[in-house]
Amino acid sequence: MPTTTQKSAVDYDLAYELSEASVRLEGIDPTESPTYMALRARVIAGEITTDEAGDLLLASYRPSVSAAA
Repeated sequence: MPTTTQKSAVDYDLAYELSEASVRLEGIDPTESPTYMALRARVIAGEITTDEAGDLLLASYRPSVSAAA
């Protein structure tokens, strides 16, 4: 039987796979982003929460949005 940490990692991995499939239907493949993949790995490893990953991902795009404006 998997430990709680192993089960959580499996749950997060499946959740990411399902959400990535949904986004691909919209024509975007998030797995092409090294930043996204690094954050995904950190969430699955239990290093950061999904909320923290979202904040970090948004922060990684903010400079380029500001520069374009």
